[in-house]
Amino acid sequence: MEENEKKSESFELFKKMLEQSKYQNQLLGSMINYFETITCQLEKISKQTCQSVNELHWQTTIQKKLLKEISTLLEIYKYQKPDAVARIGELEDIKKQLEKCCPSEKDKDRIICKYKPCIKSTKDDSGSHEGFEGKAIPKKVKDAPYGPIVKVDNPSRPPNNRPGLEVPRGPFKGLISESLGSKPQVMGAADGAPDPVIFGTYTFNNTVSPASANAADISGAQSGRNNNGEMPVIMLSGNWYVQYSTDGGQTFTTLNPTTIFPNTLAGGFCCDQVIQYVPSIDRFIWLLQYSSTTSGNNAYRLASASPQDIIDSNCTAWTYWDLTSASFNLGTDWMDYPSLSVGNNSLYLSFDVLDSVPDSTADNGLVVVRIPLDEIRDSATINFWYTNPGDSALAWGSNVSQNTGDEVFWGGHIDNSTIRVFSWKENSNTYFWRSVDVNNWPNQTRVSNGPNGNNWFAKVFPNNAIIGITRKQNEIWMSWMASSGDGGFGGFSFPHPHVQLVKIEIGSYNMVEQMQIWNPDFAFGYPCLATNTNNEVGIALGWGGGGSLNANSAVGIIGDYVVWYRDGSTWTHTRWGDYVSARQAGSDPRLFAGFGYVILQDATTTAGHRFDPYYVLFGRESIINPPIG
Repeated sequence: MEENEKKSESFELFKKMLEQSKYQNQLLGSMINYFETITCQLEKISKQTCQSVNELHWQTTIQKKLLKEISTLLEIYKYQKPDAVARIGELEDIKKQLEKCCPSEKDKDRIICKYKPCIKSTKDDSGSHEGFEGKAIPKKVKDAPYGPIVKVDNPSRPPNNRPGLEVPRGPFKGLISESLGSKPQVMGAADGAPDPVIFGTYTFNNTVSPASANAADISGAQSGRNNNGEMPVIMLSGNWYVQYSTDGGQTFTTLNPTTIFPNTLAGGFCCDQVIQYVPSIDRFIWLLQYSSTTSGNNAYRLASASPQDIIDSNCTAWTYWDLTSASFNLGTDWMDYPSLSVGNNSLYLSFDVLDSVPDSTADNGLVVVRIPLDEIRDSATINFWYTNPGDSALAWGSNVSQNTGDEVFWGGHIDNSTIRVFSWKENSNTYFWRSVDVNNWPNQTRVSNGPNGNNWFAKVFPNNAIIGITRKQNEIWMSWMASSGDGGFGGFSFPHPHVQLVKIEIGSYNMVEQMQIWNPDFAFGYPCLATNTNNEVGIALGWGGGGSLNANSAVGIIGDYVVWYRDGSTWTHTRWGDYVSARQAGSDPRLFAGFGYVILQDATTTAGHRFDPYYVLFGRESIINPPIG
């Protein structure tokens, strides 16, 4: 008992020390901001002083001209008034006084003080831009009349050749104080929490091979229950398959997307898929990426169906809209790595823009598209607005905010101590951006090897992009992958790659808190965030490595310092990702629907391994199993 009390006292002391350290870091950050203000004021004083010197010099020049005129007048005066010698003496005295003030040598330049402004910091000014308009007409499909088209992973396609955007080291803004480490727990294990996370449904599917031998890219969503209280519909996608369940996730049916839609768009269906469910219009939104044509442009297909449509048609009845590169005035540039989010009245789509020249970072940027939900509900022509990719060049690889309400957010790194945060209100056609200071985080190369020696971070993309982002009331939570080490100015040195997370207040755009998801023995990466109606933030992410663990995926709730997994991976791939998904559950928005995968060694596949997906419903015990009475 005494030993436990000592441990408790030590833990409380550690917490106090941690809080004190965080306070000191915040104080340092405030002092830096204060010093920047003082520097700015001193710079203004310097400029005004320089202007004063120039004005004094100009007044001196005028006085010299007056002196010359007085001398001329004196000579005339002497000639015309020889009897005024006494007055001449007085004028000579004035002349001598002026000469003392103004030297007789000639100045070549009117400006003798040239103002040189101070070197600016990396923190950019705020800005805004008007969006652009576009439209797309609806089409319908039903009964899957199309023959399958076999697709294989194409490592030479433009996105796979793109070098990752590097985040430079920025000026000192604050030292990192590490948050409590997070540990993986097997689903169902006790963690001692008063209201622990438990799991309503977990379904692991190993029947999608050989399709799952390609990169995983797992997305999904869960619908609400219908008026008859029947089980929710679940959709799950990966490269290059889609699954659906009509029994609440107990069983899934796997389909080939090329059999559901005509494959005549752009260069044909290729890869990335993202799925959302929109409770306000009772629709699944399914986004599919298509490959490029010989001329270079590619496209997205945005499809909509109600849960009942999916049940009645075996997932083959859809209304869809085709969005090509030309829809966004992108010429032949490639669109890749999409994300979807849902607001009060709008659907948001984002994607990367990549220059058509191979291995080029020119014209890279992010486009955000806003689409009215009522037009999707009505299967009508969609009249959308979209952003200029050049404005969001720093946000390349990033995603749009989940559960975003009346305003959508996205962001990118100016450097490792400054984030550019973008916002776009639902009722405005103008989007804005500004810079937000954060504590310096480690931005070196990420390395974490599995037992087979493979580094699961070997694929650079999306590097440090802000891929986990959600809105929680008046805060934006942004997360990204960081390396081992410190932020370049000392502070805590993380032993492995990990996830950095900052909370930013909407309106003031000040950082509220900076924390991490990390562990002393292995790495974390690829975060995806979502917010439930209890204002908890759920997460799906990857974890493993450290030389001893195969890379896997897990889910959890931020602040518990626990992530949960069920099945273990038996293989580590050098291309983990590119994403897993966390969503607010449609059946009960106080819960979360998670979509991840495990990597299994499989000699029967050409690749020698496969990515097997899973669906999990999770949340607090008090919600899933409420107390009786």
